[in-house]
Amino acid sequence: MFIKSINSGIISRFFSFGFGLNEEKGAIGPSLINLLEEGVSAFNLSARNVVNPPSLWNLIGFIRERSGSIPFIMSDEEGGPVKRLVPGFTRGISHMGLAKAGPSMAYDMANCMAREASAVGVNVFFSPVLDCNSETANPIIGIRSFSADPHETALLGAEFCKGLHSAGVLTTGKHFPGHGATREDSHLCLPVVDISEKTFRSVHLFPFEKLIGEDHLDFLMTAHIVYPSIDDKPATLSRKILTTIAREELGFTGVIITDCLEMDAMKKIYGIERATVDAFNAGADMILLSHTPELQRKAIEAMKGAVEDGTIPMRRVKESLLRIEETREKLSRQDYPYCRADFSRALFAPDDSLQKALAEKSVVIWRNGGNIPLEKNSAIVLVELSPTVTGLNEVEVSSSVTRKIVSRFFKIERSYTLGYDTPPDKLVALEELVNSGASLVVITASRGSEQIKPLRETLERLAGKSGKSILISGRDPYDADTLEAFGASLATFGLLPDSIEAACMAICGELK
Repeated sequence: MFIKSINSGIISRFFSFGFGLNEEKGAIGPSLINLLEEGVSAFNLSARNVVNPPSLWNLIGFIRERSGSIPFIMSDEEGGPVKRLVPGFTRGISHMGLAKAGPSMAYDMANCMAREASAVGVNVFFSPVLDCNSETANPIIGIRSFSADPHETALLGAEFCKGLHSAGVLTTGKHFPGHGATREDSHLCLPVVDISEKTFRSVHLFPFEKLIGEDHLDFLMTAHIVYPSIDDKPATLSRKILTTIAREELGFTGVIITDCLEMDAMKKIYGIERATVDAFNAGADMILLSHTPELQRKAIEAMKGAVEDGTIPMRRVKESLLRIEETREKLSRQDYPYCRADFSRALFAPDDSLQKALAEKSVVIWRNGGNIPLEKNSAIVLVELSPTVTGLNEVEVSSSVTRKIVSRFFKIERSYTLGYDTPPDKLVALEELVNSGASLVVITASRGSEQIKPLRETLERLAGKSGKSILISGRDPYDADTLEAFGASLATFGLLPDSIEAACMAICGELK
């Protein structure tokens, strides 16, 4: 009897699925309806599901009306470049930017984002990021991390969690047990982090241990990485990491959810079916697949088959079901419940004053050899490095928007946009064009400390040919250490419009 009830609906509770792939943006389409008919009760939102707050309010209302219990409505809401609820919501800034703005701003930003999200029915954030970015060449974490320091990461992470909880949103510590020491992107491959167990525990595990001990975390999201000093299996598939360490050593009693299994670290190496079963047996309670209906179907069928043939013990099914439903019960006790009858809750605008304050407080002048301040309306040559596209789908500002912002402060004589893979002959041509007394402003978008190095000689020669030379590190802040020929260097920890504007204000001496 229990097996029949498992097959008819309970299995679906062990999954969080995205929907709307290749459908009209924000639509209540076939993929969502199929998931609801299957009994899925956790939904992962993407930018493709969001037109504006009222539209999302209506979509989530549709989900709730057709769900037997309060559904988990989840979203990747770190702030800054990693944010799915756009447009119409306050974007915030990156975690590393928050570290510069201070703990109180971490609370304020999290509270603002959570109030807006809970008003339309979102009740779980996949944040905070508790990875300590100890590897400057890390191509995927970088500014998503608060800090390389585990104590600072724990402090800021705790404030972020308090801000979310104060507005009725559940928290997710990620990427357990730490993704900050990688030099590879798990969207594209399976990273291996060869560090000692001592470093693993004292640095990367510490923020998770601290926040679990203080009861700040409702969910843990796993990392698709291997720590050979701990286990030869990826953390997502490791019983030692998910059960022995997370449950038995750290005492975590909430829900463990995998990172998306459609990332290449899982899909290409293990396959969706095997990864689903192995992750669940290792101790994961919920499996995340964010995009593809066919893969979601394969995952459900794989788990059903594994329960029926005993590969997944009934004990594991009951354990995870209990944890999921106990966590779901928290939603009924929240002070900010979703109200289908009150449409006015969805009629809000982004908090522009908070966004501006966050941007201004997070800008850092890394180095200044007398090139700052630069007089307002000075003639400049503007060079932008285009962000590299990854599987993370980050929110960035376009070159045209950047130029429009910069032109409010300076007279742009010429502007150029380069890719990190720009051929050498085009770089030579650029050097020949940039040969004037105008000041040079370069805005980079580097992921990690290595990406800028092939362009180093060209950019430093450009700096030498110019009047004043100013570098704005628009993403990871490490370019200032590589491009030492620039007369001044700033870091914005993100490329959103308010951050670019704040950097220009700092260059003009208007930002105190």
